[in-house]
Amino acid sequence: MKKMLCILLALAACALPAGCAAEPDLGAYVSEYRSRIYEGTEGGYTVFASFTRREYPYRADGNAGEMQDLFEIALAAPDNARTYSIEYALGGESYEAELAFDSVRMVHTCSLTLPEPTEESVVFTVRDAEDAEVEPLTIEAACLRPEGALELPALLEKVRAAEAERFDALSNGRDFAGELYVRLACEGGASYYYIGLTDRGGHTYSMLADAVTGEIVATRE
Repeated sequence: MKKMLCILLALAACALPAGCAAEPDLGAYVSEYRSRIYEGTEGGYTVFASFTRREYPYRADGNAGEMQDLFEIALAAPDNARTYSIEYALGGESYEAELAFDSVRMVHTCSLTLPEPTEESVVFTVRDAEDAEVEPLTIEAACLRPEGALELPALLEKVRAAEAERFDALSNGRDFAGELYVRLACEGGASYYYIGLTDRGGHTYSMLADAVTGEIVATRE
């Protein structure tokens, strides 16, 4: 009887992991998640801002690293010879920063480490950093994240189900041999999530999914 009880306990111990660890938690393998974007235009100036959780250092190597929170701002201005500063408030806190010109993208940018905002709009005040006599410009940027947009866990489950064979090939039931990049994107009134799946060899499979339904509408090897 004692011997039989030991056998049953051993079988139970072996069965538990197999039953509980069918799929790895994909959220633990996300290296970038852009969840909010804001955009506004006034007087020929356009502000684009986004909140992203991103690994640092940033490497597309199939391994997810330590994450940091970033609020990034890009200002498109009619006069790129000027230096601009920007002011805004999030979560009851006020922030200001001088913008640096990005000659590749032709915009003025800055980034700060901030928690994810919840505001549906953000008011930015743009100033000439070198001439206090220039009248500041106020731009209200609306949040473009649509109502009902999927949260990250639900989105990942939708994508995994749609691309089961591809995801299963990188999983052993406990671990996942890849990393994921997820970016909210809005264009022409439509909202999507870009999902990049990068394996340990550095190869990325790209997917575009509807932000609300999670349906994959386009892919690229």
